[in-house]
This record gives sequence, structure tokens and C-alpha cells, in this order.
Amino acid sequence: MVKVIASDMDGTFLNDQSEFDTEAFQAQLDQMKDKGMHFICATSNTYAHSLRQFSQNSGPIAYVCDNGAHVIDDRGVTVFEDAIDPLLLRQIIEFLQTDRDFVGAEIILAGRNGSYCNLPAESDRFKDSQNFYEDLQSVGDLTMIFDAIYKVDLMVDGANAVQMARTVRQQFANKVNAVSSGMNGVDIMNFDINKANGVQELLRKWQLTFADVAAFGDNGNDFEMVNDAAEGFAMKNAAPDLLAMVSNVTEYTNAESGVQKKIAEYLN
Repeated sequence: MVKVIASDMDGTFLNDQSEFDTEAFQAQLDQMKDKGMHFICATSNTYAHSLRQFSQNSGPIAYVCDNGAHVIDDRGVTVFEDAIDPLLLRQIIEFLQTDRDFVGAEIILAGRNGSYCNLPAESDRFKDSQNFYEDLQSVGDLTMIFDAIYKVDLMVDGANAVQMARTVRQQFANKVNAVSSGMNGVDIMNFDINKANGVQELLRKWQLTFADVAAFGDNGNDFEMVNDAAEGFAMKNAAPDLLAMVSNVTEYTNAESGVQKKIAEYLN
């Protein structure tokens, strides 16, 4: 029996306008609470951004944010966090700023107290990035940020995200995990950080296992979570690299509220 629903957000739970049916989901949350079930928002986004996405809903929602580097239970208590070592972070930034494969790299650091980038504050890309990092600050030197950094968000125009992630993993073997994260971006975290391990922190707290989980995702950073769940699904609209690795595919896309329709099946 499924007791936990773990879902990625962008391209999975949310439609292409970054929206979902809040009224219908509230009814589902109420049913989940009555049944002793849990919903996990498992996302590459920050906790602050995720809270805003569910600002109209209340119920048993827990959060696996920054791809598992920051985990918050359904009472709002941080149960796990894992920041990148400052020396390693400096090495990552310097590599991205000097290696020819990453020329022009747009870099965002997602931290405990804020988000920081090398984008000019007046640029259109900075303003677009504020849709995901509402507290984003433009800084001159990313190596001089004094905050606990959970994740490095990387984008290079025209580059292949899967290949970029592979290059970063090779450069920092056994030190970082780098994964494609949608919109041709790459997320870089500590080596053992992924959404599955973040979900595991919550399952341990709830005395449950992945045998109790249904999970949904649409990109490479969802693979471990979808693969470990008893019922793991790639979205019908998922990226080719995830579809190639996952056998179960949802009947409906994110634009068709595929996850909410699947939740309805579990509740009936």
C-alpha cells in the first residue's frame, strides 16, 4: 500500500505554466491526512520557493529541496542539511569560470540564507532566475560568499546538460554529484546527495521504507528517487535520458495533471 507520494515539481507536478489545481490538491491532502499518508515535494528548488508554491495549501507536506541537500518535515523542522565544503566550493567555481567548456557559465549558489549569482542584476536572465530564486543577489565574486551552500546551479547557453554534468562529475570524482535538472541546467551537490537519499531521511523519521513510496519525476535528477520507489514513474513528458532508464511511465503528462490523477487513484 502506498503511504508516501514523492513528486518532483517543475515538469512533473506543475503544468507548463508552473501551476496546479490547488483546490483539488487540498481535497487530496485532506484525504491523505485522514489516511495517515504523506506528500513530499522533492525538488531542485529552494525551500523558500517551494513554500510559496504551496502557499494556498495546508496538510502533510514535507520537502526535499536542493535535490536532497535540505530536507524539512511536515512540521517545518529541518531534519537534514548538507552544505558543500567551502574549499571544494571555491574549486568548483574556479573550474566553471576557467574551463573552456564552461565559457560564459551562469552560476547560482543556493544557500541556507540566500541565493547568489554572477548575473548582472539588470539582465533579463537575472530577472528570469528570480522566478525560482526570489532572494537572488548579484555578486561580483562568488568565492567570497559566506553562507552554507547546498547547491550550485549551472547553465551554459547551447551546451548539453547531460554532457556538462558528466564533465563536472569526472573533474570532481567522488566529491560531487552533478545532474541535469531541466531547462538545460545542471545541479551540483555533494557526492552522496540526491533526492532518494533526501526522501530516505523522511522515511526513517516516519518508520517507513521505499516499499511504501510512489514517486514521480521528469529529469535526470529524479532517477534515484523514481528507481528506489516501489512505484516509480517517469512522466510521459520526461526527458529522454530519464525515459531510457525507467520502465514505468505515467499515462498523462504534467500539462494533463498526471501526478494529481495518479494520486486520485491511490486515494480511491
